[in-house]
This record gives sequence, C-alpha cells and structure tokens, in this order.
Amino acid sequence: MSASPHAPELAVLAAGAGTDHPRKLKSALAKLAGPLSAADRISFFEDACRAFVAVGASEPAAELATWSFTQARKADASPCDVERLHATLLEFVPAGAVAPTALRDYAKTLSGHFPPDEAHARFRAVICAGFDAGLIPYAGLFPGLRRLAAAAGIAKHDEEEFLAGRLLRDGLLPGAAQTIWAAARKALATVAGRDEDLMDLLIASEPDPGGDEKIRQMWLATLADAGAGARLTADWFATTGRRCAADTLSTLVDQAGKRLFPEDAEPGGDIDPDTDPAAIPPRHARWDDVPDTEMRTLLKADVRSGHLYRFHRAMSWLADAGYQFLRRNPGFARELEFCDPVEALLTELRAGIPEEFGIPVSFPGHAARSVVQHREYLTVRTRREVEVDDGSGPPWTVHLGRFPAELMPWYDGKAMRVSRVRPGGRWQTFRAEGPVDEELALTFESDACTARPEAPGTGEVTFPGAASPSRVRLHQGQITVIAPDGSQSAWLDYSPMRPSVPPPAAWGRRSPVDPAGSAALRTLDRETAERIVAAALPASRSVPREELVRLLPEITEPSLIAAVTQRTHLTAQCLLHEHWLRMKDGVAPRPPFSPILEFHPELPVMGLRDLVSLRLFEKHALAAAEGPAEPQLLHTVEQPHVADRLIEDFGGLARHVIPVLWPWQRPYAAWSLDKLNIWANTGWGDGSGRYRLLWFKQPGPPSTLKFQVWRTRNGRLLSFSGWHRRGFAAVEYSPDGRFVPIRLPERALVGAPVPQGWLSQERLLRLERLLAENGPPLVRAETARELAAQTGLTTSKAVDLLYGDEDGNLRPRTLPSGKDLELPPEIADLLEAAKGEKLHRNHRSAFRRDTGRLGLFRERLMPDDPADLWTTGFDVAGAAAWWREECEREGW
Repeated sequence: MSASPHAPELAVLAAGAGTDHPRKLKSALAKLAGPLSAADRISFFEDACRAFVAVGASEPAAELATWSFTQARKADASPCDVERLHATLLEFVPAGAVAPTALRDYAKTLSGHFPPDEAHARFRAVICAGFDAGLIPYAGLFPGLRRLAAAAGIAKHDEEEFLAGRLLRDGLLPGAAQTIWAAARKALATVAGRDEDLMDLLIASEPDPGGDEKIRQMWLATLADAGAGARLTADWFATTGRRCAADTLSTLVDQAGKRLFPEDAEPGGDIDPDTDPAAIPPRHARWDDVPDTEMRTLLKADVRSGHLYRFHRAMSWLADAGYQFLRRNPGFARELEFCDPVEALLTELRAGIPEEFGIPVSFPGHAARSVVQHREYLTVRTRREVEVDDGSGPPWTVHLGRFPAELMPWYDGKAMRVSRVRPGGRWQTFRAEGPVDEELALTFESDACTARPEAPGTGEVTFPGAASPSRVRLHQGQITVIAPDGSQSAWLDYSPMRPSVPPPAAWGRRSPVDPAGSAALRTLDRETAERIVAAALPASRSVPREELVRLLPEITEPSLIAAVTQRTHLTAQCLLHEHWLRMKDGVAPRPPFSPILEFHPELPVMGLRDLVSLRLFEKHALAAAEGPAEPQLLHTVEQPHVADRLIEDFGGLARHVIPVLWPWQRPYAAWSLDKLNIWANTGWGDGSGRYRLLWFKQPGPPSTLKFQVWRTRNGRLLSFSGWHRRGFAAVEYSPDGRFVPIRLPERALVGAPVPQGWLSQERLLRLERLLAENGPPLVRAETARELAAQTGLTTSKAVDLLYGDEDGNLRPRTLPSGKDLELPPEIADLLEAAKGEKLHRNHRSAFRRDTGRLGLFRERLMPDDPADLWTTGFDVAGAAAWWREECEREGW
C-alpha cells in the first residue's frame, strides 16, 4: 500500500494522542479531510486509523483509531466496495479499531451482496480474525453470527458451540464482558460438558480479579451448568470458589459428591434424630394409603386417647374420607372406646394451650421459612433476612438476600452459617458471606462443612395461673405440652422448615399474650365448657365467639379468643362426627349435655348439626311478643347454615315421606328419613300451622341483604339473605297460628304464602308404626293412571311422583349402577305400556328441585291420617286440583 500524502501530518497528530485532548485531534483530522474527495477521505481516515493503531494501545489512541475508522465508513460511497471493505475489516478488527456499529452494518451488507452461506463465512472470518489476535471483536457477535448462520441453514446451537469453543481455546473469557458470558453460557456448558480439555479451560477461565462480581458469579454458574463440580477439589471450593451464589454452590457441591462430604462420616454423631429440633421429620404415609389392620389400630388409639387433637383427627377422617374403610369394616364403631370430647377440651384449656404464648407465631406480611436453635441462639429466616435472638435482649436482624428455600441459616456465636439436610440426615454447612447483587453468597469451609446446630429436644414453660411449669417435648416431628399432672395440652406438628412453632427450648422465652385470660382458663368448669361447645354446634363462626366473651370476660386478647373458639369448634365437630358414627353402627348415642341435643327415642337423628341449627334458629322466632301495626326490624344476625335447606323443604317435606313408604326406595332413603326425623323433633315440623313461608320479588334496599329478625303485629318474621328458587324468602311465626296481611319496606310479595305442611311428630310416629305393623301400603297401578288422567301428566311422570325418590326419580340416585330396580310387576307393566307417551314441554322442568313443586305436589297427595294410605290411598283429587291451579297460574 502506497504511503499517504498526509503521512507527516498524521504522524504528528498520532504522536499527540498521549498529550492532546481527543476532541482537538478529531477537529484537526476533520479539517485535513475537508477539501478531499469522497474516495480520498476514505483512504485518509483509514491511514489515520493505522497511524493511531501504530502509536500504541492507550485509551485516547484507541478512541481516535475507532473514530477514524468510523469516519472512513461514513465517507464510503454507495454502492459499497464489499471486497475492499472485507480486506479493511480483516486488517483493523484484530487491532480493535472497529466499532460494533460497523460490524453490525457489515453483517447487513453481506446479506444483501452474497448467498447466505458465503455471507456467513465472510462474517465468521472477520470475527475469527479478532479471536486470532486475542480479542473479542464486539459483544453482539453471538446474535450477529446466529442470524447469518440461520439464513445459511446452520443450527443455532452449532454456531454458538463453535464460538464457545473458540473463546475457550483462545483464552478470551477472563476479560470478556457480561454480555458475552450471558450469550455464551449455555454453549460453554455444553461443549465443556462433553470435552475434558474444554472443561479444564472453562475452570481456568476465572474472570479478571477486581472485575465485575456479576461476571464472576456468571462464570461460577456456567461451571455448575457444565457439571464442573465433579472435577473441583475441596481447596478450589475454599479459595477460588469462595463467595459463590447459594444455588450455584449447592449444584457444584452436589456434583462434587463424596469428595467434599465423605459418605462414611456419621450423620449427627450422638444426636437423637427423634428429639433433634434441627432434624427434618420424616413424612408419614397418608391415612388413605395405610392398610386396614394398621388403620384400625391408629384410629382406636386416637379415639380413646383423651386428647382433643387426636380424637378430632380420627373422627373427621372417618366422617370425611373413611367411607371405603367403613364399608370394609362394618360395625367399626362397636369396637371403639370413645373418650369424652368436652372433657378433652376442658383438660387442654385448663393445662394451657400454645396460643397463650403467641404460638404458632404469626409472621405478618411475609412467611418465615426456617427456625433453627443452636445453644442459646435462635435464628428465624424471613425471606431475605434472618432474626437472631440470644434471649438476653432484643433480637438483631441480618440481611442475607435471596437463597433456596431448602437452606436453613443459623448463628453459631461467631458467624452466620447456612445448612441443608441431605438424604440420610447428613448435614452440609457453609459460611454465609452476605448478599452479592441480592443473591446470598456462600463459602465452603472444610473444617466446618458438617457443622450442625445443637439444641435440646425438651423445654419448660409456665402458664399463667399454673402452680408449676409444663414440659415441652419434641418427638418424631411432633411437639407435645405435658402439664404437671401428666395430661397433654397440645399436639403440634414441628419442623425447622415450618417456623411458626419454635423449638421446645425457646418456649420459655416467650411472654403470655393475655395473662388474665390465661389464668381464667386454669379454673374453667365443665358447665361453662358445655355452654361454649353448644354454641359452636350449628357451625356458626360468630355465635361461639360471642358466647365465649360473655362467659369468660377475662379473655381479651383476640388471638387467644380465636384459639379457644377454634378448639370449641373442633369439640363440636367431634361430637357430631361421633354421634353420626354411633348411630350408623347401632351404638347408643352419648347422653346429651344440653336440651338442644335431645330427640325422641323413636325418631333418632343422625344429622345432629341440622337438628341443633333448626332449634337455635327457631329461638329467633319463638321470642315473640305483641308488636306494632307495621313490621319493625329488631336486628340482623349471622344466617344459619341450615337456612337454605329450611327454605327448600318448608311446606314440602312430603317429598321425603313417599320414598320411605316403598321397599324399592327405603334402603336408599336414609337421608330422607333422617331429614323427616330432624324436622319432627323441632317446632318447624310440628304441624301446628304456626309458621308460613313468604316470597318477595326483591330484597329491599342494599342494607337489608342480611338475615333479619322483625317483630310483627302478632309474632316475628325471619328474612333470609340471598336469592332462592322463587325470589327472596322469609318465614313468619305466629304463636296462635293466626296471620294478618304483612308488608315489608320496599318489598313486594310474590304468590300465596306457603303453609307449614303435612309433617308432625305424631303423624311421623304413626306412619312409622303402621309401616312396622303392616308393611308398605298397597301399590295400585290404577292410582298412577288416575293421577295422569286428572293432571295431564304422563303415566311415567305420575309413577315418579307416587313411587319415586326424594327428587322425583323412580330409580334412586344412590342405587349402585348395574343393579336393577325391583318394582312391583303391575308398575313395571304400566311403564312398559306407557313408553310412547311424551311429556308436555311445559312439564319437563316443572318438578325440578329448585322449583319446590315436587314437595308441594306430594303434600297434597298425603291424606290427613297416615292410616288412610292402607285403605283409600293417596289423595289424587287434592293433588290434581292443586296442579291445575298451578298450571293456570303459570299460564301452561
């Protein structure tokens, strides 16, 4: 190449790169290039670039070289001389004088001038020229080459792995930018993972000391991706691999295996894993997976334990999930020794409950993830921070940053440690170095790599009002609190990974949340406990809490009130589940401790909760007094859970009577029979006519969307919240059964009031006795024909109404699939003959459950005297007359 005519001037300017400001030199260069033609300017600036490259690698010289090359490209005329440009790049890229924009522009230029494979080859040659010179041409080389490679049909991963191999072999990674590490990470891990020489090069590619810590962490993460831990020594982990991000170090340590943590080391020495607060308790098999023989033993032990938690665990499982178990073990209740759940509650509250000391511990706003005690130091992890308490003063907080949930931090008195428990109970412990870019950095230390916290598995705590301390004991992942008399007052699942429950030795450090309330629990009597439990029987959330506050005003702390209320709910559930199981298996029920639990001996009840709910619900109506001329709102209360069923069945309980009559329905009608018995044991089913159901078109103003109690002129009215099948419902009560027209503010009545219905205790008892003495009533096919003729319904629908289940279906919904329904021959023949009949379209959904018509229709079928069912039969004429009125009202 011939010498530049401006060589002397360029030499002078280049010599001034070490002293003059780059802006001054750029101005001088621009002035010299001003008079030149475009072609001469290209040559001029390329010569200037050479001159600055020649004077050395100072920062001003490098800046001026790159600027000069860029000016040459700006002067390059269109169309571009691609061959000349390629040669120029091959010259200047190794010198580091080409800006990234020039290389990106060149990649675009190649795509427009050459076939894809040649364009790719030319650009790769330029990039490799930089590699050959020991530098990375620009940070965006990975996406730049990937685009050209894709156009040439070269797989993305092949191109990336080629570049990763060059970076490793040419030793370019120690000084590489973070962008290069990020782009190359996957490919570096891949090529190093399959080539031992490249793996050694990757291990040796530690970024330059004193550089960006993020790049160093990326290198360590790439080593983990490549599986390099299997080749790293303990010395490397303690030196070069120090301050490594926690998740990365965990991976590398796993790869290193027994070379760091020998398998023959004893996992825990003399520490008993059953009582070690730092041990992760084993997972117990789900009860659904336990063999029946073992399950029977577990259930029997829990039921007779006298401990509320265990009794509730057994009863709730049997009631909710033990259906198949009970089918395989008929009469199981006859083998059980039931403890007294009220006595279990009383024992627990008198002895002391953990909530009196704020246990389980609440962590508002964020969840704690581990709790570890080492000697006197208690360390609780809450997301990115740990709180350390040595019991001598306020706890202190240490910020650690993000790290995996499996790691448990703990303070050893000198340094913060982080441990994890591996299979077999082996501990791996690291030194916590603090956060690096909000990621916790850890260091492996050979002399402390198996260190573990040491704390006792027992402790003591003295409950307010108690004469002596209780013992807190940990065994196999469960903490029990043992009162001085030996009774157990708590049964809590414990794990260092579920830190709402502190280890036993830390309980004594906590202060009571409500000393006066706790002291009141020590003297709680049986009568008070029974009254609180009775309030919890209807599944109400607010009523038992209100009763507790009324009976034990000394308890003022909301969390303690909630804890006692929750235990009364557990006790109530135990009583209900136990009663169901006893009745199911023919075991005599527990003697009732409250009148609301009593029932007629000939009308036994399985669903005790509905019985209690209906009775307590009835109290709102029975508290009647002479009222004003217009209804007056007294108060709003929590709506009982039984409200929907009361509305659904009011005035229509006969839909449950008919399935009880027939042999092909009764074996599957236990629910209907129990519902009849429940209602007959309350005023709602006494047949007195003192109640009626009203329907309103709208609920009134928004403030009335609650369960309301009203005083009326001669009684009370209970207005329900929520939409029900025909509108918004209310039940009115009149002590003498006389009602007067009623209006509620901003509400319009819909239809005629629904009277109380056929059911009464006397009628149900008489019906049951008649069935026992005479068997079922006579089945008459003619009755179905007559009903169909008088109503316009099909014969099969008439059969459903007369002989079907509680939903009006001839085949009970609980009849096992594949089992035939054993109907009387005359009914089977009648249905066969009526197969061609089609139900009128208006009648197809007329008896859908949410309409209530099935119950109202069957009410009209029932004669006043149950004995008439065995003589004159159903009142077909009465039911047909009601149906015609209903059709006329609906416009059918």
